Amino acid sequence: MGTTAGPPPRAERELAPDLARGFMLLLIAMAYAGVYAGAGFGTDAADSGPLDRGAAFATTLLLDNRAFPMFAILFGYGMAWMVSRQSARGTTDAEIRRLLRRRGLFLLLFGFVHALLVFPGEILTSYGLAALVTGWLLLRSTRAVTRAAVVFAAIYAVTVPLAMLAMSLGTDLAGGEAYATAGYLTAEDWANRLFGLPFGPVFIAIAYPLFLLVVLGYRAGRAGLLDGPASHRTLLTRIAVVGVAVSVAGALPSALEAVGAFDAGTVGGGLLMALQVLTGVFGGAGYAALFTLWAIRLDRTRGPLTRAVAAVGRRSLTFYILNSVLVAVVLHPDLVGVGSRVGGFGALVVATLAWLVGLGLAAWLARSGRPGPLDALMRRLVHGGRRRAERPVA
Repeated sequence: MGTTAGPPPRAERELAPDLARGFMLLLIAMAYAGVYAGAGFGTDAADSGPLDRGAAFATTLLLDNRAFPMFAILFGYGMAWMVSRQSARGTTDAEIRRLLRRRGLFLLLFGFVHALLVFPGEILTSYGLAALVTGWLLLRSTRAVTRAAVVFAAIYAVTVPLAMLAMSLGTDLAGGEAYATAGYLTAEDWANRLFGLPFGPVFIAIAYPLFLLVVLGYRAGRAGLLDGPASHRTLLTRIAVVGVAVSVAGALPSALEAVGAFDAGTVGGGLLMALQVLTGVFGGAGYAALFTLWAIRLDRTRGPLTRAVAAVGRRSLTFYILNSVLVAVVLHPDLVGVGSRVGGFGALVVATLAWLVGLGLAAWLARSGRPGPLDALMRRLVHGGRRRAERPVA
């Protein structure tokens, strides 16, 4: 299976991917929390208090469309790792395709349940769609993977600006209510949740560079950048420096507009949002490289906090869902309803507290030698009940 070349399977699990996923779950929880507090991406915070304006500036500059890209790259990396491992075991291409299809379909199923009951803007359905649409590339040559990344980059250079212009226009016409999270109390609320299920992942795949990010993860997996990262230190440093610099530069105009430094208007605001989204590709890659470089240092000692964060990342599906549920219960106006009272800064605090709850639970699971319940369920569903020592990628 020369076309699926990648890093050889390792006896000891690498710290970098788990550490990165663990911290990214905090940032994703923060991004979700802002939506419940009316402080999601593209929201005007000019008339908010100083703490909320500061939160809006920081999240637009460093968080929005940066955590999701990094997680998508890591998802693609994990898929490439899985295929490489299966190939090394002598698994046939037909069986690998079956596993990829099953993973994609079950991610769609998990995501649909999460979107219906918790957060309609969730990302598992998007990953499932990406696995089904692009997974075949993992059985092709590295050159084919690179070409696919170039093609997707060209497509998103067109679709992202168009989508952001449409979002900017929608906000102008309907205000913040245009993208408010669906409620729980009426039949219309549930109808809106059901209606949005098939459209959410498709919209994300068009309006955000989802497929490009996942394919970049495939390419990084082929290069083994996170496996034995010390041998790639120079390249990782370049990716981190360039990626974060481009990410910050691309997000700065939107961050300034969000806090009322200037008004770019409907069209200008939409184009600035598109710039923020597109440069998030660099941010996701830069953050992944940065966490990997950090993991090289932490790997020497692996203190309690490092082990706990890695335990969260290793059980990423379980704690992604747990964080989302906790944030929704506390902030959603139809539940505890704190979101309408705390603003953007308070929402970030709630997300952090939810993540810390998960951190303690993950540390306990790790000490007990237990997997994340949802991660274990996903592995059983994908592999048909057969035991597999496989890195979680959801």
